[in-house]
Parts: sequence; C-alpha cells; structure tokens
Amino acid sequence: MKKQSFQHGEIRDQDDNILQIGSYGKKTPLTNATNTGILDYIMNNFEVLYSQSSNGNGGTGSGGGTGGNITVDSALSSTSTNPVQNKVLYAALNNKLEKNGTATYAERDSSGNIISGTYARKTDLNSYVKSINNMKPDSAGNVNISSSGGGSNITVDATLSGTSNNAIANKAVYAALNNKLDKTGTAAAATKATQDSYGNVIVNTYARKSDLSGYVKTINNQEPDTNGNINISTGGGGTGTNITVDTTLSSTSNNPIANKAVYAALNNKLEKTGTAAYATRDSSGNVIINTYATKSELSGCVKSINNLTPDSSGNVNISTSGGSNVTVDTTLSATSNNAIANKAVHSALSGKLDKTGTAEYARKDAAGNVITDTYAKKTDISEVVKSVNGTKPDSNGNVNITTSGGGVSTSTQNTWTAQQNFQRLKFDFEKYVTPRSSGAYDSPSKTMACYNATGAFTLSMSSLIAALDAGESTLFTAYITSSASYSLSITDAGTLKYVGSASDLAITASGLLLNILIMKESSGTITSIAQATKLA
Repeated sequence: MKKQSFQHGEIRDQDDNILQIGSYGKKTPLTNATNTGILDYIMNNFEVLYSQSSNGNGGTGSGGGTGGNITVDSALSSTSTNPVQNKVLYAALNNKLEKNGTATYAERDSSGNIISGTYARKTDLNSYVKSINNMKPDSAGNVNISSSGGGSNITVDATLSGTSNNAIANKAVYAALNNKLDKTGTAAAATKATQDSYGNVIVNTYARKSDLSGYVKTINNQEPDTNGNINISTGGGGTGTNITVDTTLSSTSNNPIANKAVYAALNNKLEKTGTAAYATRDSSGNVIINTYATKSELSGCVKSINNLTPDSSGNVNISTSGGSNVTVDTTLSATSNNAIANKAVHSALSGKLDKTGTAEYARKDAAGNVITDTYAKKTDISEVVKSVNGTKPDSNGNVNITTSGGGVSTSTQNTWTAQQNFQRLKFDFEKYVTPRSSGAYDSPSKTMACYNATGAFTLSMSSLIAALDAGESTLFTAYITSSASYSLSITDAGTLKYVGSASDLAITASGLLLNILIMKESSGTITSIAQATKLA
C-alpha cells in the first residue's frame, strides 16, 4: 500500500449494524496480494500517527515558525473555546456517581447512621400506649391523670435502655434529642436518602427513635393490651407522693417530661415525612446533577497533549513552532485530529444521560415500539429484491411481470439467498454443501455434515431448529468417522426419539451414518427422531 492519510476503520454495534463506515472492517482480509488487507491499513495508520505526533523524529516538532502557546482552562466553562485541563475533567468526573454505582448514604441518614438499625418501623408503634384509662391524648398529645389517693412511687430511669419498662428522665430525653438533626441541618448528598436498602420509603415505613422517646412503654410495670390501653387505679391507701412533671427540657432533671414539651422539641426537628433540603445538593447548595459531570462523561476527555501531562497547576506548555498555531475545533467531529473547545465538551456532556436518568428509548422508537421487533436491519434489507427486470414495486410492494415466452430461465444459473417456496419439484441431480470438521462438538446450520470425532461427541440441533417456522420440518444427515469408540449425545432437539435404541448412537472406529428428522409443530412443539447405522 502506498502511504496515505489516516484511514478510519469500520465500526459496528452489538447487532452488527455499521455505525461508522470505514476503509476497512470485520470483512477485510488480514493480508492480500494487492496490499489492501487490514494489516496494511494498520501499518499505514501507525506511520501517519507517528508523523503527526513527532514529525518522525520521536520529539516535539520544530521548524522556522514561531506559533503561540495554547491557553488551557483550569475550570469547566459553557462559553470558553479553549481546551480544558485533564485534572479538571478528572476531578469533576471523580465527584460523580458511576452509572452502576451505589450512593454512600443510600442506606444511611445524614449522620451516617444505618437507617434500618437506627429507626423503628411504624408497625413497631402498635405496642405503644394509645390511651390511659380509656382517655386518649388531646391535640397537644397530653393526658391528665389524677394521682390523688396515693399509689406507689414510679421509678424514673436516668439513661435510655433497650430493656427497661420504666419512665425516662427529662434530661435523658434532652440528651437524646440534642444528638438529632435539626430542621435546618444539612443531610449528606444521597439520591436515595428517602428509601432504605430494600426500597421502602422511609417516611412511610419507619418512625424516628426520637419520635418513640416520648411514648410510654409501661405504667407501674404494666404493658399495654393489644389495643395499646392500660387501666390504672389511683385510689387506695398508698403513701406515694404526687409526680413532678417538668414543663421544659432539661439536661439535669430526673423528672418525667410533659407531653407538650416533648411535642415542642420534636416540632423543631426534621419531620419523618420531610425531605432534607440538601439530599440532592452539595454543601454549597448547588444541585448535584446540574453542577457536576459524571466519570463516564469525562472518560473521553484529554488526559495528556503530545504525551505531556499537566503540571501541579494543571498547565501544559506546547511548542507550536514550525508553522501555525494549533487549531481548536468548536464542534465534535469523528474525523478531526484537532483539539476540542472547552464549551463544546461542556455542551456534549450536558446532553448525556444523567447518573439518575433512565434511557427510556434505548431499545424502542419514539412510539414505544421495540426496535428489533419493529424494524429490519440494513443488512436484512440489502438482500431484499428492489426491482424485477428493471421494474420497482408499487406502493403496496407488488410488481407485475409478463411471463410471455415461458417466463422461466432454463439455462441460466440462479443463486437464491432467501427462502423460495415451490409446490412441485423435479430434479435430474441434486447435491448439498457438506462441511467437514474435526472435534467433539458442533451445532450444524446445514442439513449435511461430515465429522471426525476426537472424543465423546455432542451435536446441538439449536441452529437447525431456529431456522424452522411452525409447521416445518428438516432432515439432518451426518457421516461420523473416528479412530476409536466414543459416545454420541444429541442436545437441544426437543423431544428426542430413536429408531431402535439410544445405544445405537455409539460411535465406532468403523464409522456411523446418522439421520435426524426434526419437526416443529404449529404449537411450536419440537420432536426429533434419530436413526443411526454402524458402518462395516
């Protein structure tokens, strides 16, 4: 091959569709007599890239000109046309969540506490007191109980306990509340801060432990019944004293605390149905998805220029002597080798799928139709008849052909690549393509095959069955040779039946002739009948 400019290769997607037409691709031979094989293109491209990057001498190009330095931005911008520093893109991407990543606090609250271990479910409240002596709390959550007539003293715990049934001291509640997030607090950024690790909405499933601290668990060591009620007799000849109930929170008092005082304290905390203002923002209040780029968005950005990485300040000095300044493109291109402007990268990244976005139409068209079920590939259309004898189909896809003079060719060879349907056939001679292979496995796609078995041999009928429509059948014939005796297994054949017994399928050194009739019924049921004959 004579040295040329850089030659782009062909790019295909996972369905073998051509995304970018190139000078060479998957069907290009490695080498050939005309020097247009894929290896020739690769060697040509190596030479072109080497020349462009170093003028062929392994160093920075130089000449008689005095071009100017390039200004490299140190921050992303929507207006700048300059290139942007590698480390700026790296830092922006490094602060983004990967598309398949898990947010650090998706299972935690803003203080880093594991949600399922810190909060109680609303169903856990079923066993808490709902009324006392059939009296329910008023709108402020208070119940007045007359303690006159004596009764016994009530033990008031000084610290929170997971086992005690006693009342809790005011200061213990105060200390517990003081460690909770205020309404004006900042929650750490987490896209799922309103759900637990099982996807349950936290505010609908859990109650805060601080919400439970004001609930009575027992009174005089009596637990509520199934309805949450406790009957307390305050009459009698006891010698107990009246209970002092604090009206304000205190860090030193051991007294119980009034309902309304707890209510007022809780009212200043973040409600369980509230949303943390900064759950989707950074600490400065910027909306995360609008402020930061994802790592995947920055993965295609420049990390070095002419093999030079940025210095500690993020700058790269490039000598452009030898002619002219470096051209910086303002739009993305599949063929340009120039640098790309900062704002062009910014614009391209802004149009990409966000880390919390869902590609709704990745497999569908705008009408919601599944693309692979609705449309034909270009490679499929390439084999469809576009005209007959120079006549193109009408709007309904029909072509009228005059068959005067016989209408059928009797001397010209015809090669059909699509299915042909015939009602009656007459042949003087017929032959079949018969591929020959050696090994221990095959999934044939043709109806004839010849194998040399090198061990226990497996035949998969999946490819042949895939070529059948409902109500169709095919007959597969194979000649199997071997230097020893091996077993033969037939898989992916639906219901497999045998003419004779399954042991007839054993491969011997004398060889084996195998016939398999495969039928796909209108219901889609597959039945295969195998007949094997050992050769003498």
